Amino acid sequence: MDTFSIQDNNELLLEEKYKFLETASRTNTAGTIIGPLFTAILIFQETPQLNLAIWLAAMITCVIFRAYMIFTRNKDPKLTTKTKILNLNLGVVSVTACWGLGWLIIATALPFSLQCIYLLMSSTAVFVGLYGYSVNRSSVLCFALPIFSCQFLASILPPVMFPWPIQLGNFAFFLYTIKMASYFSKSWVQTVSLQIQNQSLNKELEYERNTAIEANLAKSKFIATASHDLRQPLHAVNIYLDLFEPNKLSQKEKINFLQIRKSIQTLNSMFKSLLDLSKLDAGSSSKLEKSFELIEVVGFLSNTFTPIAASKNLILQFDFMNIGVNGDKFLLQQLLGNLISNAIQYTASGAVRVNLVSKNDCLHVTIEDTGCGIDSTLLDKIFDEFFRVDSTRNMHDGLGLGLSIVKRLCKISNTELSVQSTLGSGTTFSLQTPYATSTLPDHIEILVDDSSQHSFGSQDVLLEAKTIAVFEDDHTIFNAYKHALTQNGFNVLSLSENSQELMSQLANINRIDCILSDYRLETTTGDLIIQQLRDSFGIEIPAIIITADTSPQHIQLFRELSIDMLYKPIGYSEIVDAIKKLLKK
Repeated sequence: MDTFSIQDNNELLLEEKYKFLETASRTNTAGTIIGPLFTAILIFQETPQLNLAIWLAAMITCVIFRAYMIFTRNKDPKLTTKTKILNLNLGVVSVTACWGLGWLIIATALPFSLQCIYLLMSSTAVFVGLYGYSVNRSSVLCFALPIFSCQFLASILPPVMFPWPIQLGNFAFFLYTIKMASYFSKSWVQTVSLQIQNQSLNKELEYERNTAIEANLAKSKFIATASHDLRQPLHAVNIYLDLFEPNKLSQKEKINFLQIRKSIQTLNSMFKSLLDLSKLDAGSSSKLEKSFELIEVVGFLSNTFTPIAASKNLILQFDFMNIGVNGDKFLLQQLLGNLISNAIQYTASGAVRVNLVSKNDCLHVTIEDTGCGIDSTLLDKIFDEFFRVDSTRNMHDGLGLGLSIVKRLCKISNTELSVQSTLGSGTTFSLQTPYATSTLPDHIEILVDDSSQHSFGSQDVLLEAKTIAVFEDDHTIFNAYKHALTQNGFNVLSLSENSQELMSQLANINRIDCILSDYRLETTTGDLIIQQLRDSFGIEIPAIIITADTSPQHIQLFRELSIDMLYKPIGYSEIVDAIKKLLKK
């Protein structure tokens, strides 16, 4: 512990001593009044009246002085702890000095029997006060020395007051009193010092905890801010790329264009990882548990990742029997998707096998690859954010967030996750989910629902009449939105973000079916614009905000306002699909 900490602890120890002394002094106040009165009653008839009057007057004065010091003087908030202890000692020594004075002016004139009573009363006073004052050396000396010193003085002066056995016993009592006070003081100081150190450690731990929380918040804020600033221009690049028609380019230009698009897709994937992380930090990944068939998840994963595996000449194999599962299908898809994507990325040749079975009446999944494997010393670190094994950096352009997201998803879904890996041979991830499984009846067949295909044309006809209000302050991006939406049969409205102009425009508009808005506009924000339109029409118009801001606060805000979110960078074809999906709800 450094010098500052020692000094700080000494000050705290002194404060604790004073609190203990003050409590003891307040408790003993009644005894300082009753003791002298009771003694005076016992020796009244055998004591010279003048000596007794002097002793009582001195005692009453000192008791009042003691009470003043403890109950009044020490209440001054300007006083230091040392000054308060000094005041308390003055009050204590004044009263015990009166008991010592009694030995010189009263006890010497008493018969032997009453001298023994006075000895008993003064010794009792010492014994009773010993516990309260022994924690502080100066206080116990102020309390005990006046009584014992005067008692010894009166005892040894002729005529000798007590025979030698009583004198010896009295001396032994004095030594025992001082020794017991010393033992109790040491024990008390050690106990209180440990308490102070524990409090200090708790404060340090709390400080470290708060520092860690602040650092985590700063990290999240940095990620949100940095990703926002990067998403804006990247979103524009995505929009501009969508305007190109590769088939109209020359062969060389087409190759260059496809390379640019591939690089942009990699950047989009990185930002998606950051977005997933922000959503999990915000607690906005809602859980929706319901029954589904396992083949639904397998079908989605196979359709998504089989082409990716095939592009690397890898085999993606799913081993399963179709069973019923009760749980969050979309969370499970995201969880398994991250693990499968990770396995494909770090596997150069061979296969990725996904085995889904019922274990202990719950869904159990293993994902095994024939990749490069992971050193056993690094297994505890692979779930850390932004961690990537140095030897595999050339195999993956990501940020190292995939497994960190997996860990958080497992925590949300109460899924047990374990990993085994052999360097150079491959890795196996095992998931024991809490999702209950059930056997499907034999007569249930897996059918492809063609109803959506049959009604697709009629639904598109319905969409042709829909009016979309678009708020985008970048004219190039707005024109791209308008071109894409018009091609898909929508009627596009360009409205002002100025409140007064907007109200004038809305006076001539009968209805708006959907609102598409950027979040950060020139003079306002998308959520305020959407609320203004909803208030004007008196209905909750379906709305989508396109934003580069992935901070947890905004994610939560949009959820509360029932506003769908699309995150930059994104192509306009995805925007059109999102609007169609929203209008079909």
